[in-house]
Amino acid sequence: MNGMDRQVRDLLQAAAGEPPHRISAAAVRRRVIRRRAAEFTAAAAALAAIAALIPVGLGALGRAPGPPPAGPAAARIVTSRRYGYTEALPAGWRLARQAAQRWNGKGSPGNGDPFVDLFRGPGGVQAWAYAAPTTASLAAYTATVIRAAHAGHPCPVRPQTNRAITIGGAPARLLGTQCPAGSGFLVELAVTIHHGTAFVFGSQNPFKFGSQNPRKADRAAFHNFLNGIRLQR
Repeated sequence: MNGMDRQVRDLLQAAAGEPPHRISAAAVRRRVIRRRAAEFTAAAAALAAIAALIPVGLGALGRAPGPPPAGPAAARIVTSRRYGYTEALPAGWRLARQAAQRWNGKGSPGNGDPFVDLFRGPGGVQAWAYAAPTTASLAAYTATVIRAAHAGHPCPVRPQTNRAITIGGAPARLLGTQCPAGSGFLVELAVTIHHGTAFVFGSQNPFKFGSQNPRKADRAAFHNFLNGIRLQR
């Protein structure tokens, strides 16, 4: 007995309890054929749905979940832990170290002092930053920075250049000089005051002296660095 014969038998037995009416074997066979056709159609639809999902599943298996898109811009922004400013690092610049101690406002820290945030840029140029509270005006504090640089380093008492710029939208002075005078060793200091805090950003290239010091390239690199600074509101 095959499957269709069993279904015919089951239908005939079910019909035995119905009110008397004419039921032929051919009619029962037609009903069995219709039922099997419906079952086949449903099974085919289910297989089609599974087939459509398989490529998606295989594709997902082939791809590990990626990290959240932090983005290159986020990785290039540095916030000073001691002094609160942020720096959007230009190409070729990186943070070398954060200040280990907060500056007490005395003297003229250089690139090797623990009070400064130190950055390294293209061609060996370096930049450093420090800050302290002040009630002085920009002009008065700039004069203090010049005197401190002369007292603590072999820098002339009067810088070769002293011009107005802005840092993070705040008025600033950019000083340029050779230390010692006539050596060709360029040192730049940028001074600004923001909400009662004086910020000083310095720059030099410690690896090149005299005629080998590419002053134009170093100036451009430092100015790009200054353009990336943002001060806390």
